[in-house]
Amino acid sequence: MILKRKTVLITVGAALAVAVGIGGSVLYQEVNQRNEAATTSHVSLTYDADFSDDANLAGAAEDLFYGKITALKGQKDLGIGPETQYAVEVQRVFKGDVTGVVVNQQGGKDEDGNVVNLPEDDALLEVGKRYLFATKYNPDHRFNTVIPVHGDIPIPDTEAPALGAPDMNGDGQPTMSDRWMAAVQNQNDLSTAPPDEEPTEEPDEDPTPEPSPTSSP
Repeated sequence: MILKRKTVLITVGAALAVAVGIGGSVLYQEVNQRNEAATTSHVSLTYDADFSDDANLAGAAEDLFYGKITALKGQKDLGIGPETQYAVEVQRVFKGDVTGVVVNQQGGKDEDGNVVNLPEDDALLEVGKRYLFATKYNPDHRFNTVIPVHGDIPIPDTEAPALGAPDMNGDGQPTMSDRWMAAVQNQNDLSTAPPDEEPTEEPDEDPTPEPSPTSSP
């Protein structure tokens, strides 16, 4: 499968762009320089792969699991703006080895209650809801950070119908479980970038020069 580069760019008021490398992606944070009331700031993301593709998302995630958010744990600023932590009761694991975990999401609220540092098209997680989580483990803080935008999908039940998903267990009823089992089975290896094509050199049209015409004596 050909990997696609997906770029999302949002400009918020008078902003300062800060580039930060995260794994295989590049994140550009839009930081408001003025105190504006009731705003939601977003960030720009450049991905090396299209994470709306289940196989890419499964390949990028260290842990892929379904669980319920049981509590809000707090908020930290790790250098690029607020990030929010949640206690999660893990109910099904599709990839990795997790039990009860703390899930970290980029984004949070500032002192005025405004939602900031949230990637485009994402939303803050909600206590009491169930999600499909695609995460990477942060050993320094011992929490699982959600892959932005596509790594926190609201799913009320893993046995809910999933139109278009393969029927992995052969019961004739494709479900969300079937969808994510298939994603892991068919996951793309995103650990290395695809090799660049070798340039080809066009051969000379005629490398042998023609003999010069000679005149008769």
